[in-house]
Amino acid sequence: MIPSLNYNSLFNRLPKYTGKDVYLFWCVVPLLTILLNIAMFGNRYFHEIPVIVLATVTSLALLSGLWILLSSVAVMTRTHFSGERTPVRRVVTTICLFIIITALYLTIIHWLYDSTDFLSFEFNEKRYRWTLIIGIILNTFITLLQEGIAGFEKWKATMVETEQLKKEYMQSQLLGLKSQVNPHFLFNSLNSLSSLISEDQDEAEKFLDEMSKVYRYLLRNSDDQLVSLDVELQFVKSYFHLLKARYADGISLDFEIDPKDLVMKLPPLTLQMLIEAAYNQNVISKDRPLTIRISSIPGGWLRVMN
Repeated sequence: MIPSLNYNSLFNRLPKYTGKDVYLFWCVVPLLTILLNIAMFGNRYFHEIPVIVLATVTSLALLSGLWILLSSVAVMTRTHFSGERTPVRRVVTTICLFIIITALYLTIIHWLYDSTDFLSFEFNEKRYRWTLIIGIILNTFITLLQEGIAGFEKWKATMVETEQLKKEYMQSQLLGLKSQVNPHFLFNSLNSLSSLISEDQDEAEKFLDEMSKVYRYLLRNSDDQLVSLDVELQFVKSYFHLLKARYADGISLDFEIDPKDLVMKLPPLTLQMLIEAAYNQNVISKDRPLTIRISSIPGGWLRVMN
């Protein structure tokens, strides 16, 4: 009976050194299978169909077992040296273990083939040395390649984690600003509304309508990470109407937005906070009116200036 293996089942059970172990297996093991059989059977491997078929299938199964063994050793070595900053000792130890295990494994294969007269195999010392050389070269290459892949995956995971932390930090800052904006803005809005009620009831009614739009936006989008520019601008217009009631001709707001940019996404209240910063840090009066301009520029950018 020719040994057979369920590769999918094996890969699912194996400890993985990198996320690319399956691809490495299919790149390395078939190549090693061909090279091993060429070294062991010589020209017979190309001219005798039984040798091609049986030797390939048998060697593929045996070398799959070697791959499983070496993968387990690699994972154990990494665990043993996990506390070290540099991978030099781990890599050297892994290569040495791989060479020893591979040499023993290939020696056993030669002995089994010779003792069982498998496909009329005859032991040849020169070919035996070539199989060892091939095994040593491939093991060294595979170890360095796996170490490089593992290092890249670790770096990539670190970058993703860093970006996630930055994102969470920015979100926490945004939430903090939101919590500061709402009470302060509500207090000012109520003061303005109180004045309008006694002066102009129609304007007070319009003011109350715009104020309800503002707080409806705050309630609906307080937990959203992103909103469209179109939605944000509608909110800004309502928000600015409330500011206009306080500052009258002392403040104005201009828009220069390309319609195709209205679908862009941005964190909610981004423009509101920039507008608030503009009027808080400038003197506002009829003699020195503040004009705030919001414009979209090529490349998906927004510019807020005064």
